[in-house]
Amino acid sequence: MASTLPNSELWFEIREKRNLRLIETDWTQMPDSPLSETKKIEFATYRQQLRDLIQEIKKHDNYTNEDKTNPRDMCGDWSFPTKPK
Repeated sequence: MASTLPNSELWFEIREKRNLRLIETDWTQMPDSPLSETKKIEFATYRQQLRDLIQEIKKHDNYTNEDKTNPRDMCGDWSFPTKPK
């Protein structure tokens, strides 16, 4: 089902959700985090995938700009990366 939000608002929504996921995992990269080094690396990779998400979506052939391109309808089969457990 297509969203009724303007395309620029959809992009804003994606950024907001991405940013929330980054904030929720900030603690994983702190020096005093209880995670193992392996888990820290997994979370670092996940966080980089989140930061790269917008540019990856924009690489799709149907992307023109954020006002004209609907990221849900026109930018391929994308989703947020899976958070490590």
